[in-house]
Amino acid sequence: MPTARSHRLPSRFQWRQLLAAAGGWALSIATASALAVVGWYGHATHWTFGFGGDHAHHAEHAAQPAVDHDAATASADEGTVRFPSREAMERSGIEVVPVEKRPVVSELACNGVVAYDERRIAQLSTRVPGSIWRVEKRLGDHVRKGDVLLVIDSQDVGRLKAEFLNALVAYESRREQYAILEEVKSAVMGRQLREAKALLREARNHLTNAEQALVNLGFDVSIKEYEPLDDDTRAARIRTLGLPPAMVAGLDSALVTSNLLPLYAPFNGIVVGREAVVGEVIEAAKPIFEVADVSTMLLVLNVSKEDADKVAIGQPVRFRPDGSETDFTSRITWISTEVNEETRTLQVRAEVDNLAGAADGETRHALRAHTFGSGRIEIDRRGTAVVVPRTSVQWDGSRWVVFVPSGEVAFTACPVEPGVRIGDVVEIDSVAATDPPITHVVATGSHVLKSQILLERMEKGAL
Repeated sequence: MPTARSHRLPSRFQWRQLLAAAGGWALSIATASALAVVGWYGHATHWTFGFGGDHAHHAEHAAQPAVDHDAATASADEGTVRFPSREAMERSGIEVVPVEKRPVVSELACNGVVAYDERRIAQLSTRVPGSIWRVEKRLGDHVRKGDVLLVIDSQDVGRLKAEFLNALVAYESRREQYAILEEVKSAVMGRQLREAKALLREARNHLTNAEQALVNLGFDVSIKEYEPLDDDTRAARIRTLGLPPAMVAGLDSALVTSNLLPLYAPFNGIVVGREAVVGEVIEAAKPIFEVADVSTMLLVLNVSKEDADKVAIGQPVRFRPDGSETDFTSRITWISTEVNEETRTLQVRAEVDNLAGAADGETRHALRAHTFGSGRIEIDRRGTAVVVPRTSVQWDGSRWVVFVPSGEVAFTACPVEPGVRIGDVVEIDSVAATDPPITHVVATGSHVLKSQILLERMEKGAL
């Protein structure tokens, strides 16, 4: 019998496992080598990798070893970066700026739109049907309270005026009859006197109703004004009732109808809508004119539902229309009680003064309705704080730091605690507590100093 082998040859499956393990080790070694090369090259080029033109070229010279007299050396323990010369520092792009102190305001950014104030915009219509007899105002015209916008010719108006005059005559007749009976009441039956008094009261009620019907149309009419007049004077006056004197002066009184009804402006404003042409037949309650008081406009801001609890009545608001460089200030006057079902935002409103004085003395309106823009709601104000550019604050792997000058060509990392961000600056809580106080920090180029410190730590095995 053949003797058994002391060692068996590996099977095909075991060979595959050995080859896979060898390939994995080779890939790991190659990856580690590539990372080492990248780290060395990044350290040599100051992590610019050839981008940035001349700036990258200067950064490469600034990052050479000390033997080139252009290198920046760093101490990972002290967090200090030192350049061999001022020229080397300038080539690295380092820019030092002073620390500022300003009020710290926390604001909530949101989108918004300018709108008319619902209390200062009116869609005007006539209360009786008729045809347009005359149009006095055009789109964009400024109007004052009581100005005539247009005049309509309506048969209902003529009928109501005639009823008022007839009711006045009937009342006067009943009054005279009652006065006569009152004088001879001893010679007449008491029943006749009571009936005359009842008829007088009934005539008075009819006259009052006729007066009220004209008042409901917008006429300024009173019984006391017409009682002393004769019939011809009454007819002449009521024919042009409500028309301004300037318009009446240019009319032929013999040809003017009693059917005229003017439509007045209810307040000072601007005509922002008009659907009226002379001769057009219109219906009652159909909007003809739209007048808006644009001296005060509404800012309608949409706040996300996550920030709904941060807004409150009275908070200051700044609004900037799209395409404008002017901010309009106001305060929140109204907060909706519900979140919009479609946008899932909370609507808040603020009133803003829309009057701007022009150089020629005229009044102009700066805001226009339906203009979109961006708003900022001030939700917190914490007094004066120290702020630095946002580019000055860097994360060194374990803490936030800013680099401060510690000599003509040296910079030291100072730990800080960032606070509220305000545009391009950020609040720093612990800068003012340093001794001596920090007055200047590195803005542009602070990332270069951070990279130098991280590389020194990596070479020393501190990372």
